[in-house]
Amino acid sequence: MKRLFTLYVTLISLIGCALFLYIWPFSDVHVEQQWLLLLLFAGSAVLLSRYVIYLPPNGNAFTLESSVYLALLFTYGLHFSLIIFLISSLVMYFWYPRKTSWWNHVFNFAVYTIMISVSYYVYIVFGGVVGEVSIHYLVGYVACFVAFFVSNVLLMTIYFSLRSSTEFRLLLLNTVKELIYIYTVELTASLILAILFVFDPIFGLLLYTFIMLLLSAVFRQYSHLYERLADDKAYIEQLLNSLPIGVITTDKDCLEHFINQSAMSLLGLDQKRIKEKIREGSGENSLFWGLFKSDESFRQVKISYNLGEEKREYLVSQTELIIPHKEPIGRIVFFLDITETEQLARRMHQSEKLALMGEMAAKAAHEIRNPLTVIHGFLAFMNENLAENEREQYHIPLLLKEIDRINAIVEDMLLIAKPSAPMLKETYMETIVQDLLSLLQHTCETKKIAVHVRLDRVLLWIDPKQMMQVLYNLLHNSIEAIEENGTICMYSDVNEGTYNMYIYDSGRGIPKEMQKTIFEPFMTTKSSGTGLGLTIVKRIIENHGGTIALHDSSENGTTFVISLPIGRKEE
Repeated sequence: MKRLFTLYVTLISLIGCALFLYIWPFSDVHVEQQWLLLLLFAGSAVLLSRYVIYLPPNGNAFTLESSVYLALLFTYGLHFSLIIFLISSLVMYFWYPRKTSWWNHVFNFAVYTIMISVSYYVYIVFGGVVGEVSIHYLVGYVACFVAFFVSNVLLMTIYFSLRSSTEFRLLLLNTVKELIYIYTVELTASLILAILFVFDPIFGLLLYTFIMLLLSAVFRQYSHLYERLADDKAYIEQLLNSLPIGVITTDKDCLEHFINQSAMSLLGLDQKRIKEKIREGSGENSLFWGLFKSDESFRQVKISYNLGEEKREYLVSQTELIIPHKEPIGRIVFFLDITETEQLARRMHQSEKLALMGEMAAKAAHEIRNPLTVIHGFLAFMNENLAENEREQYHIPLLLKEIDRINAIVEDMLLIAKPSAPMLKETYMETIVQDLLSLLQHTCETKKIAVHVRLDRVLLWIDPKQMMQVLYNLLHNSIEAIEENGTICMYSDVNEGTYNMYIYDSGRGIPKEMQKTIFEPFMTTKSSGTGLGLTIVKRIIENHGGTIALHDSSENGTTFVISLPIGRKEE
């Protein structure tokens, strides 16, 4: 490919230079008589090649020196045009810094010689006359323009296709698409310049050159302004992308959108999918996407959003997008993830409920305990002294049982209201479990419950008595959840300084609607339960610096997980 490229450049250079020598334009032009005109035309061509006209936004640029050569073709002929081109090429090579190699200058000279010569002969063949500008020669002008454009496109497309690996057809289409508008402007400008030459060559050339240089300066300023606006736009987009708030803007017709990075991250979708969801406004999370169909402004609307298996809470606002002193051009929707804030608010609400309940328990306990003790004492006395038929008649055993239940509730409320600080000791969890299972052995054997224990032997800083109460409450619930012939498994693992203990039972499970509230006070599925057992369990575990959670619950069983830190809890 490199050899073909070298061969092509050499061949075109030889053809162009040979054509120039064959025509030898000096034979028909009296240089000594027209030197001022030649210098003015050459100077104009040099200036127009130096001052580029930029066309944002794609960064395209073009020069108008070709319009001078074509205008000279129509008014002064081929020889005059080639001499001007030779002078301007020499000035460009020796005067301006040499940014390109000499062979490249020779190749460019040859290409332009071929283009100018071909265009001239095509102009003559199609009836054009040198020295006159008239509508009667329109066919000649069009043919000349087409020849100039086609020859340039073919020569340069072959040049770049040999220099790169791009396919010739694709490169040809891109070149035509890019140059057709630019050359239309250049060829039209050449006609305007030719008309000015007919009236007054020097004045027309100066006027044309001045206007084109002015246009170059204007377009340069416009290009700088566009670049500055593009930089400002990029800065604003970068600023919006750095915000932790999702931002989506849309025009009135919902055709153009801006979606920042936070919006894509919060919604778990890319830009294409978000645009589709905005247009559809239905399906999953329809409540959220339906907001984009509304033209009304709103602020801080809480919307639930399902992100995979996780449920998020977003605070959404929408307002009109207005350019100063103009009508609204669209809408802007911004939303913030408040899931953690909502969870914190729920925990604070839970803490307030517990604090209120503790305060009530502390006050009520003193008021209830004393008369409760007196009532229990009299009923116990009556139970011992009355005849059996009288005890049954007055339901004394049932009253004693209910009094004991009331007393248990009072005791639990006092425990929540004033939990004692854990007395931490180095203890193995399996030791506490073995002691507890010996107490529950009879119950397990009666209900034919198999208990499997596989705990890691890890020293934990815990309060054995309080932990015994925790495990008793959990195992007692598991035993009650199993009707008969069930299984209870207790196993553990250690993960990054945390001791995780799992308690599984094959019972009937916890109803799905209650799974999120089982640790709240007075939440129970048992007719005789107080609903405070799991609340006390959670309070004790948290006082140990750990956590307890419902790991899984279904009709196949329930699993709780207790996580405790390994090592001494720092004061």
